[in-house]
Amino acid sequence: MPRRTRPQKTERSEHWMRVAANEDSHSLNQKVIEVFGWGSDEKIQWLSPVKEDEYAEYYDQEFLNRLGIKKLKVPLSSFWPRSGARWDGLARTESGKVILVEAKAYIEEGVDYRSHAGEKSFAKIRKALQAAKSDFGASENAPWESPF
Repeated sequence: MPRRTRPQKTERSEHWMRVAANEDSHSLNQKVIEVFGWGSDEKIQWLSPVKEDEYAEYYDQEFLNRLGIKKLKVPLSSFWPRSGARWDGLARTESGKVILVEAKAYIEEGVDYRSHAGEKSFAKIRKALQAAKSDFGASENAPWESPF
């Protein structure tokens, strides 16, 4: 199921992402705008996790639907394995910018080396990361599947 509701009470990064998107979105939005160097008139709408939507988490095609993304150069199913990635936050700006958040509340969340992907899925992930590195002009040797 590409949309799953989340419990009312959560901890760690899930909790803090909720607080930021629902209770202090103004501060979060200001920081995002500042970090990306966008104009101060940019308006951000958080689409997940939002209280009105049961703090639902979206993945697979449903996260694209939630963001209003209808057409991709490469179909998601050929780019990334089914059932992932599961985004902690989704937002869109009035000008059409898309924000995908993978939240980390403490250092251990950022240094987990374990992938739960099977061999075929992990090969697809590696291929996708290599394509992204190329498209973004990143070093081919950058270890994107590793922490930091």
